[in-house]
Amino acid sequence: MMTLSQCVTNIKSSYSYSVRTFLLVILTIFFINNGYAQINGKPIEIVQAGSLEGIKFNGIEVRRLIGDVIFRQENTLMYCDSALFYEVNNTIDAYGAIRIEGPQAKLSGDVLHYDGKTKNAQITGKEVHLTDSKMVLSTTTLYYDLSNDVGSYFQGGSVKDKENTLTSDIGYYYARNKEVFFKGKVKLNNPRYVMNSDTLKYNTINKTAFFYGPTSIRSTNKEGGYIYCENGWYNTQTEKSIFGKNAYIVSKENKLQGDSIFYDRVEGVGKAWKHVFITDTVQKIIVAGEYAYMNEKKGNSFVTGNCSLIKIFEKDSMFMHADTLYAQQDPLKKQKKYFAYHKVKIFKNDLQGCCDSLIYNTTDSTISFYKNPVLWNNKNQLTAEFIKLEIFNNELHKMYLNENAFIIGQEDSLRFNQIKGRDMVGKFVNSKLDLIKVAGNGQTVYFIRNKQQQLTGVNKADCSDMNIYIADSKVKKIALINEPDAVLLPIKDALESDIKLRDFKWLEGIRPKTKEDIFL
Repeated sequence: MMTLSQCVTNIKSSYSYSVRTFLLVILTIFFINNGYAQINGKPIEIVQAGSLEGIKFNGIEVRRLIGDVIFRQENTLMYCDSALFYEVNNTIDAYGAIRIEGPQAKLSGDVLHYDGKTKNAQITGKEVHLTDSKMVLSTTTLYYDLSNDVGSYFQGGSVKDKENTLTSDIGYYYARNKEVFFKGKVKLNNPRYVMNSDTLKYNTINKTAFFYGPTSIRSTNKEGGYIYCENGWYNTQTEKSIFGKNAYIVSKENKLQGDSIFYDRVEGVGKAWKHVFITDTVQKIIVAGEYAYMNEKKGNSFVTGNCSLIKIFEKDSMFMHADTLYAQQDPLKKQKKYFAYHKVKIFKNDLQGCCDSLIYNTTDSTISFYKNPVLWNNKNQLTAEFIKLEIFNNELHKMYLNENAFIIGQEDSLRFNQIKGRDMVGKFVNSKLDLIKVAGNGQTVYFIRNKQQQLTGVNKADCSDMNIYIADSKVKKIALINEPDAVLLPIKDALESDIKLRDFKWLEGIRPKTKEDIFL
């Protein structure tokens, strides 16, 4: 038999155990219910219906609603002509005149399946629409997550705003950010251009398209241009953009390429950075560098940073390097000039040169060399205060040497044939010097060889004007005009002063021997 104190102790222990058990059960129920509420979401409410009846469908209690049906879940309203409401599952199957009005967007279609637990809606119909204050999304089957306000389609759809229509195979609409993500056969139609892409994101507020794959933009204007890139963005409202990865812009006569390109379509301004190329498709000229600026409206452009110009001829090309290359076009006269500034070097198989600055005029195909110019044509070195070349049919045609004109041709390692005068005009045949006309203060030194090609003498001539005939880069004949004074000296009697004219300078050391030498 237990004592009174033992009974009291047992009662206390039982009571304590019962309280703990009760509290545990209550907490378990609380957490389960709380978790259930979080997982399943808030119940769908019936706001109104023309008629309501309870039926059994597949063994489940279902409410059938007909006529002006309205449901509510939190701050979202759902409208339809008729519906089956699975209250136990918190789901709806709705039919006819479907409308969903949420805080971020409005949806419409013909058939709706809505899961109130996950807040996921599937709307189908001949035309399913999602609208906000900025755009209309259209498709035939739309999935919408009301928890995150994200809509998606996978069988083709379109998005329209005031100016643009975007179509794609797959689309995702993020209502809170007002952004649409497109994938597969993406096309943007605008009255001014058509854009095609593989992957694109579009912000309906700031009207900006972001590219994540091969993308092209073609102007609808026949005089307009073409843009290609593989990443970047384009603001369809301001028409400003940045393009990257294999990017280029093609206008009527020019093509701009670079690792990164900024383009303002309204102002016609383009800028490019790294591995830059500007191609004149009409004149067949390529300008390359590390930074480029191009203004289509003003018709000018310039390139800096290890820049070069390549003029493509029929048989070969001319390569030019300078610190800065600048181009100016007269849009009315269709003229274009290229300016090269500082440390200019050129290389062509039959012509090389150096000077401080240069102008290439595409109108008359002339190249003008300024400040200490020197040119080499095969074995001849040509210098003057100013030199101008004429190009005809993509070949050297004429050359003008003004003030202190001097032509030097190497006879051997110690001796040089020389022609000097105030001004000279040279004529080319097959891009080789054929005739030189000297005007004013003419002087010549050229060496004579016998039939065995042995040096026998040196011919010195002074004459105001003279014509000099060249063959195989050597003097073959000299016609002295106006009071000539000539003397033939035996080679053994010729002094240093006899074989070198005043101001003689042999500059072979700075001659570019290859196209790579223009950068040295």
